[in-house]
Amino acid sequence: MNRVFCFAIVVLASLGFSFTITAQDDYVNAVWVLNEGVQDWTTGEMTELASVGVYDPVSQMLTEVMGFEGSRFTTDIIVAEGAAFIGADNKIVKMNLNTFEIEAEVLLQGVRQLAYFDGMIYVTRGDYDPVTFGSVAFDSYLVWFDAETLAWAGELPSEIGVGYASEGISIKEGVAYIAINNGFEFGQEVGIMGVYDLTTGDYSEHDLGENGKNPSHIKVTDEEVLLVNNMDFLSTSLSRVELPSLGAVSASVNTVVVGGVLAGCNAAAVLGDELVFQITNELGMRKASVSTLAPSTVTWGPATDSYYRMALNPVNGYVYATVTNFFDAAEVQIISASGEYVSSFDAGTVPGGIAFDVRSVNGFECDELVNPGHVLGEFDVRGRVWSTGERGMKLEKYSNGKTVKTIVLTD
Repeated sequence: MNRVFCFAIVVLASLGFSFTITAQDDYVNAVWVLNEGVQDWTTGEMTELASVGVYDPVSQMLTEVMGFEGSRFTTDIIVAEGAAFIGADNKIVKMNLNTFEIEAEVLLQGVRQLAYFDGMIYVTRGDYDPVTFGSVAFDSYLVWFDAETLAWAGELPSEIGVGYASEGISIKEGVAYIAINNGFEFGQEVGIMGVYDLTTGDYSEHDLGENGKNPSHIKVTDEEVLLVNNMDFLSTSLSRVELPSLGAVSASVNTVVVGGVLAGCNAAAVLGDELVFQITNELGMRKASVSTLAPSTVTWGPATDSYYRMALNPVNGYVYATVTNFFDAAEVQIISASGEYVSSFDAGTVPGGIAFDVRSVNGFECDELVNPGHVLGEFDVRGRVWSTGERGMKLEKYSNGKTVKTIVLTD
């Protein structure tokens, strides 16, 4: 039997509804997907503009809502405080989740990854210098902006904090964990995890070791920090860091090289007690234990594609993973937590970052309708007759002239 959540589009008391309020339930309203665009590296011309699209889980369609003129690519997207925040090479853009209008924008060279905490958007930085063929030197590689206006709010100067180009950032309980790699200077990569207490301002670093260079992905669990390292781009390693801020007695670092690998890593995610990660050009993802980094003998996911980016649906645990050949073919695959293919949709040529617009509904278990009349028909939001097994918004039209709007979340 479908569980439905009745919404007040009419005054319930005036209709004579008898209802019981239930707990809140979360659902994915939309999925935001970045398209990194396509650039002609000979001329520098963007042959396909970097953009962002919004996927509707009900209609199963993706609509492009904005292109980023003047940006060579997109880097990251997060959803926070009722808005989408997008890193696009040389700018950060805040977009309304409902209207897709730009609410704020700020120019910033070298935008890499974004994280939200307590009204602020934190940004890691790094960029390639075509003159020196190295990394652009910034005064700070970690900066932050007011989430409401994107006004400049602060920075961690490089001389006392993060001193190299950085990539991944994750914030847990007021502490920022940063993957520092100097990744834009080939042959000079570093392997450092920075830890910055956003309340006290204390900063510390942890060396990932000779085999831990070029960290890209960083995942924070309740007990440890996990990093996936691209090393020299011809091999991959994994690091596990225990810290007092996560309950450990003392800090410790364990880095292991992934065996039998001749490439770096693209997508990565934590699924339960395993870290899954995609080695470039391999089919299917490798797995390793979160607690020991011991490799699994089996892979995760369909062994038919090599995944570029991935994100975990926080409501049902499904994985959204992107596939691309980087010039004319791509899709986003939806995969169950156990690794079975569910469905897919088109999403530009180079689908990259993914973020979920999760909303809550205050549910009502509708006990009875005191004076409803009788149901004349059930329809979806496009006016089509509702079919058994559908999910999404349902409109019930009654003989008394009233319409009741419900959301069906599960079969």
